Amino acid sequence: MAEMNEEQPAIIQEEMVEIEIEPAEVVDTDDGGAIVRLEEEMDAVVQTEHFANIIETVDQRELGVAIEDLLDKISRDKDARKKRDEIYEEGLRRTGLGDDAPGGASFTGASKVVHPLLIESCVDFSARMMKEMMPASGPVKSKIIGQVDSEKISRAKRKVDYMNWQLTEQIPEFRGELEQLSTQLPLGGSQYLKWVWDRRRQRPVPEFIPVDDVYLPFAATNFYTAERKTHVQYITKFEYNRRVESGMYRDVDLGAPGEIDFSKASTANDKIEGRSEMNYNEDGLRTVFEVYTYVDFGDGMEPYVLTIDKTTGKGLALYRNWEPDDPLKAEIDSIVEFPFIPWRGAYAIGLTHMIGGLSGAATGALRALLDSAHIQNIPTMLKLKGGPNGQTLNLMPTEIVEIEGGVNVDDVRKIAMPIPFNQPSPVLFQLLGFLVEAGRGVVQTTFEKLSDQSPNQPVGTTVALIEQGLVVFSSIHARLHNSMARTLKILHRLNSAYLTEDLIAQSGDMEVKPSDFDGPMDIVPVSDPSVFSETQRFAQVQALMARSAQVPQMYNMRKIEEMFLSALKVPDDVLLPKPGEDDRDPASENVAASMGQPIYVLPKQDHLAHLRVHLAFLQSPVFGQNPAIAPFFMPAIVGHLRDHLLSYYLTQSHQAIRMMVDEGTLQPEAEQEAGIIAQAQKLIEQQLGFMPQVMGQAKQAAEQFMQPQMPPDNSMAIAQLRAQVDQMALQMRSQTDQARLQLEQQKVQIGAQNDQMRMQLEAAKMQTDQAKITQQSAMDSAKLQQDMDIAQMREANANARNTESVESRMFMNTSDNETAKQLAAAEIASGEKVSVTTGTGINPQP
Repeated sequence: MAEMNEEQPAIIQEEMVEIEIEPAEVVDTDDGGAIVRLEEEMDAVVQTEHFANIIETVDQRELGVAIEDLLDKISRDKDARKKRDEIYEEGLRRTGLGDDAPGGASFTGASKVVHPLLIESCVDFSARMMKEMMPASGPVKSKIIGQVDSEKISRAKRKVDYMNWQLTEQIPEFRGELEQLSTQLPLGGSQYLKWVWDRRRQRPVPEFIPVDDVYLPFAATNFYTAERKTHVQYITKFEYNRRVESGMYRDVDLGAPGEIDFSKASTANDKIEGRSEMNYNEDGLRTVFEVYTYVDFGDGMEPYVLTIDKTTGKGLALYRNWEPDDPLKAEIDSIVEFPFIPWRGAYAIGLTHMIGGLSGAATGALRALLDSAHIQNIPTMLKLKGGPNGQTLNLMPTEIVEIEGGVNVDDVRKIAMPIPFNQPSPVLFQLLGFLVEAGRGVVQTTFEKLSDQSPNQPVGTTVALIEQGLVVFSSIHARLHNSMARTLKILHRLNSAYLTEDLIAQSGDMEVKPSDFDGPMDIVPVSDPSVFSETQRFAQVQALMARSAQVPQMYNMRKIEEMFLSALKVPDDVLLPKPGEDDRDPASENVAASMGQPIYVLPKQDHLAHLRVHLAFLQSPVFGQNPAIAPFFMPAIVGHLRDHLLSYYLTQSHQAIRMMVDEGTLQPEAEQEAGIIAQAQKLIEQQLGFMPQVMGQAKQAAEQFMQPQMPPDNSMAIAQLRAQVDQMALQMRSQTDQARLQLEQQKVQIGAQNDQMRMQLEAAKMQTDQAKITQQSAMDSAKLQQDMDIAQMREANANARNTESVESRMFMNTSDNETAKQLAAAEIASGEKVSVTTGTGINPQP
């Protein structure tokens, strides 16, 4: 028995090892097998089942009641915002892009020009918004909340790199959707951006939603707290079938689509784009309502997303709108509102509401000026046609109209009469300038005031002027920054819910992991809510640089220089590497020190190995002791050895304390820590006891190389040279004074000569003036005499004419009297009255 026991192999003592098993779910299959799902797979299954289309699993009667009630409310929501849609339409028309801006004259050739006040503000706003929200490097940066450690920094960096890649490359339509939103935001007041996970493309997809396609209840005061939000979608037959195939919609018979009722704003936008609706709906467009609302299916009011076909009133999809692990069942945001100027209701206001009237007035004044100038250049008149009957005509400017005229009209000025019109009014031109300035003052986007300031004014004053000039747009920018943060939060949630290792592998060399998005939200928009322009940013950097120059000891000058280069859009790789930025091996450090380059000690380096390599290089006659290398190497290596020695002491002390803490043998008392540090110091002294002697020799050698050579004593020569220089300076000063005295004398002589010449000129001028006066007096006397002679001649001629006239009248009277006597005698002799009178010819009535 004993032999048998001896022949038996020894029993091996095995140690029991506890293996941690992840939670798993076992699902039995029909063939008797089982499927084991680990925790990650279980989470994915839960996510998929929770966010599945459950429209066919709920009570259909309750669903029908909910749909009927929602359709009635949606109709009322649409009617409640009818006036707002008209204002939005008017804003689009007042841009002038659709060639149908309201107002203006109706005659042929009348101006249809539109003042660009609205469109200028929209384009300027869009450019500024996109520049801040979507820089070339991407719109995402990290912001770690709480205590910062290397793991949090690494995770945030991975997420930032991945999401910047997503928004710039994986989702190329994001920029286009955001740009559409930015151009329409100033006109509509509110615009929306929606995010969904596209099952077909396996990635997030953004969609711009104009404000006229979002219906909110009349009583709503905020978009995010509204009890229902309706997104009106116009989808083609192809898109509907694709959604059915992907499982997004259930497959139901909807029949032919009904008539599409586009909003007035959408119709105005079609005119701008040059599109016209066809009578035949060849794409099979149908209207679908996607409603974010609360419905009670037996468990109380819960948030759902319900999709309804407008024509048939049938439900197409129903999705839970809360996280599966959320006990409060809070509504998930999928649509982000971008507000312009918030007002009392759920809809924000835009430029159309604020300066739409001013824009219309500016357009009217501009058209009136152009029409007046046009009419002045092309005549408008009335023309006589000829005829007995009158007529009434309606005259249009620039038109020539024929009218009936009389038979005996032979003067062309009596045939046609130009119609008078006023010239372009300068008062109207000034009014136009006032309207434009008033409109721009509401949403100032320029820096005209800066051009009037002195270039030497303080930088702080410039910053204040910029901020004052952008006070309105800076507040708008802060709201856009908040909306962009909500956008990134939605994208972060979609990545957390749907991102897998396979999808990440398709993106290339991205180091991000799906679990990174399960943590906290540590990413924010790269835009700065307090800065809206490059001018403002650069002015702030200049102010910081000016302040740091006064107290440089309180600032990180490299960081300020990096900010300056960033404001200039210049990469910071033009700067020298940061001290200790790269971990060099000891051989590289030896070479760098020998070439006069700076070398640094990093905490995580192997200090003992570095010391050994440096000492071997230092003591080598070929390298460290080489006369060509030593002058550069010795001064640098002495301080470097000192830093390595101290760092080695520090790391060894901390390592000893950490080891005792991990073993649980060290109590948190200062006396025990001091004893451990002392023991570590003794070990270092035993290892490196030779270091003081070596470092002392190296220091002496370095001092020799660093000691400057004393120049020879040239004090006597310098004194003699200084004396010579002083003598020469004295002579030059004497010569200069003498030359200055001579120059002053010459100036006095020249001044006297000038005064004498001036006096002579004045005397000659006086003589000339006296001669002119005498000549003028003689001319005046001759003219006076001539006038008197002419007057006497006129008087004599007049007297002669009067005398002749009197004599002629006397002769005529005498002749008339004689004739009268003869006639009277003849009448007496004949006894008849003679039909002749004197002075008047033959009497017509005897």
